[in-house]
Amino acid sequence: MKIIDTETAIIGGGASGLAAAIAASRYGCGNVTVLEKMQRVGKKILSTGNGRCNLTNRNISPADYTGDTELLSYISPDIDNAEDFFSSLGLICRADDNGRVYPYSNAATSVLDALRFAADSSGIRTVCDFTVSEITKTKHGFIITDGETQVKAKRVIIAAGGKAAPSLGSSGEGYELCRSLGHSVTRLFPALAPVRTDIELVKSLKGLRVAADATLISGGRVIDRQSGEVQFTDGALSGICIFNLSAKAAEYINNGEISLDTAPTLGKDELYGLIKSTAAIRASLPCEELLTGIYHKRVGQAMLKKAGIPFSKTCGEISDKDISVLCNLAKDSRYPIRNVSDWSLAQITCGGIPASEVSDKLESLKASCLYLCGEILNIQGKCGGYNLDWAWKSGYTAGMNASLSLSE
Repeated sequence: MKIIDTETAIIGGGASGLAAAIAASRYGCGNVTVLEKMQRVGKKILSTGNGRCNLTNRNISPADYTGDTELLSYISPDIDNAEDFFSSLGLICRADDNGRVYPYSNAATSVLDALRFAADSSGIRTVCDFTVSEITKTKHGFIITDGETQVKAKRVIIAAGGKAAPSLGSSGEGYELCRSLGHSVTRLFPALAPVRTDIELVKSLKGLRVAADATLISGGRVIDRQSGEVQFTDGALSGICIFNLSAKAAEYINNGEISLDTAPTLGKDELYGLIKSTAAIRASLPCEELLTGIYHKRVGQAMLKKAGIPFSKTCGEISDKDISVLCNLAKDSRYPIRNVSDWSLAQITCGGIPASEVSDKLESLKASCLYLCGEILNIQGKCGGYNLDWAWKSGYTAGMNASLSLSE
């Protein structure tokens, strides 16, 4: 069996793992090894931001996260700003009007290259195609095995990610490694994913997008509200605003609904007046043309059908009551929550190792000299660079503290 001796071993060569490796090296660890089960590191980074890598956001606050948000206070002030971290790696960035930060090249490969170049220049060893089968705590550290190779390490950082996007290497094995070392894991479920609803409600709208205010409701109580573009897919609602509702929506399966206001810039009275005016102008036309000045034709047809207005009517035959029903549907159309889409369509994992099981240095309270970072911990951000920001910062914090502990 091949033996590798290292001071710090990092399980996972994704966003948090690479940041951890760079930090560990910066703070004095001269022997850092990244263990990655895929054929190359950072594969998931390349898919983020539609291939552009939305690596952070300039408007980050604790309100943008759910789960054990106290973990945010554990981040080292040495990486207070992710843009500064990447600037130190030679990456030039720019932000859009919503504060989303991208590499100036608009290519995720630039982000991964900056991380790889930094790792290589620091002498960080990368071992790919390494699937951890067992991790054992010893008197002097840990032994990590993949069947053919054994890694002996004084410090270990688990940065193995979650269960979302299994095609990119995420399968949740990091949780089992943590369990084997005494940790518990909260309920895991996919998030930043489409929300499934009754197929018939969205069947005729598949492929269309509308601007909307989306509100998660259960028992008449507003749980959360997001705004943006909603996409109708095969039996589901999608789009960034729906993704941002999905983590909470998972708690209300078959006990909640999403209300869409598809005329968010118009008050109900104003909308009523516009539809009534259009009905008069288009009096001789079929009623299915009534809403084409406001919506895509298929959206308008779906609303007329839901309102029970027969297509045999002309616009001039639409009653004031019909218009009121249409306005109500435009401002509050309900879609019951049947499920959140599976792991293959999710961007992140909700749940993980609870904050109560790590110190403020992200060191395990169950196994000394073990550090945890990234998606494996129970904290989740919304779309817009928030989860990658957590990955860089938590990875850097874990790597820094693991390295500093070697000299204590």
